[in-house]
Amino acid sequence: MFIDRRMFNHFNYHLLTVTLLILCAGLMVLYSAGYNPDSVGVPLGPFSITVKSVAFARQFAFMGMGLVALVIGMSLSSQNLYRVAYPLYVLTLGLLIAVLLFGTVSNGSRRWFSILGFRFQPSEFVKVAVILVMARYLSKVKLPNGGFRLKNLILPALIVLVPMGLIIKQPDLGTGLVIGAIGAGMLLFVGINTKTLAVLVISGVIAIIPVWHSLHDYQKRRVLTLVNPAADPLGSGYHLNQSKIAVGSGAFLGKGYLKGTQTQLEFLPEHTTDFVFSVLAEEWGFVGSFIVICLYGALILLLLGIAYKSRDTYASLVVIGVTSYFLFHIVTNIAMVIGMMPVVGITLPFFSYGGSSVIVSLFCMGIVLGVSMRRYQFGQS
Repeated sequence: MFIDRRMFNHFNYHLLTVTLLILCAGLMVLYSAGYNPDSVGVPLGPFSITVKSVAFARQFAFMGMGLVALVIGMSLSSQNLYRVAYPLYVLTLGLLIAVLLFGTVSNGSRRWFSILGFRFQPSEFVKVAVILVMARYLSKVKLPNGGFRLKNLILPALIVLVPMGLIIKQPDLGTGLVIGAIGAGMLLFVGINTKTLAVLVISGVIAIIPVWHSLHDYQKRRVLTLVNPAADPLGSGYHLNQSKIAVGSGAFLGKGYLKGTQTQLEFLPEHTTDFVFSVLAEEWGFVGSFIVICLYGALILLLLGIAYKSRDTYASLVVIGVTSYFLFHIVTNIAMVIGMMPVVGITLPFFSYGGSSVIVSLFCMGIVLGVSMRRYQFGQS
C-alpha cells in the first residue's frame, strides 16, 4: 500500500502540475463568484473565519482534504483497488438507498447527508466504485472476436444501470449521465462488436420517446429551452440566457477580476457551481477561457498517455474510467453554459464549488498518479 521512494523516479510531475494549476485557477474564480464585500464571518463547519467569499473559504478547506485524498489514492496499488472494488460498490449502493430514505432535501432533490455542518453527496463516491468494478470485470472477462456482443454486455450494463437508476431517482440526471458515460467509455475502450454497437445506437434513438415521457417537467423545459431560449426568458430559459450574456460580455480580454456585472450583481444563477465557467468567461474573456480549456486538454492527454503506458490491464482500465469521468464533466459543463447542451447540473472538475466533488476528483487523480509511478512494476503491486 505504501509508496517506495524509488517510484518517484517515474512520478508524473506534469499531471500533478496541470491539476494544481486548474485547482488554483478554480479557487481564484470561486473567490470572485462568491465575493461579498460586506461579509464578516464565514461558518466553516464548527469554526468561523473572516473572509469576503464563503465559496472560496470552504473550497479551500475542501481542497486541503482533497490533497490528503490524493496522497491516499497514490498509496493504493492496483491490487488494493482490485480487492476493494466489489465491497466499495455494495457500500455505495447502500448509501444511495439510504440517501433516498433519509437524506437532506434541497431544491427538490434528496442527494445529501448533512454531517457537522458539511453536506456529503454519496453519488460522487459511486463514480469511483463504478470505475473500479467495471475495470475488475472487464480486465478478467474473455473478449470475443470482434468485441463484446449483446449477451456480453448484460452484466456490465447492470453494474452501471443500478446506481444510475438510483441517482436519477433523487432526482439527479446529470450525475446519472456521468455514471453512464463512465461505463460507455470503458466498454468502448475494450471493444464492442460493430453490429452490436449499431444495434445499441438504433435502440438509443428509439428509446428517446419513452425517455422523454419519463423526464420531470423541469427537465423537459430545459431541453426545450435549448431549442428556443427566448420562449421563456424569465423562467426555464433564465439560467441559459444569463450564462450566455455573461460569456458573451467577456469578449476577448474580459471585464476584469471582480468586475463581472452578471456575477457580482447576481444575475447569473448557480455561479459557484454549474455556471462557474461563465464567471471565468465574463471576467477573463476568451483568453482566460482558452487557457483553462487548454489546461483541461492537457489533463486529458496526460491521462490517456498513462493508460497507454501502463502494463497492467486493470490499471489501464481504471485510468480510462477516470478519463471518461473527467472528459464527460468538462465537455458537458462547458457546452451547457454556452447553450450547446441542455442544463443538466454537471459541474466543472476542480473548478466548481463542492466538497464531495473536489475530494473524489483528487482521489481519482491520486489513483492515476499511483498507476503512473508503478507502471514498470510487474503486477503493479
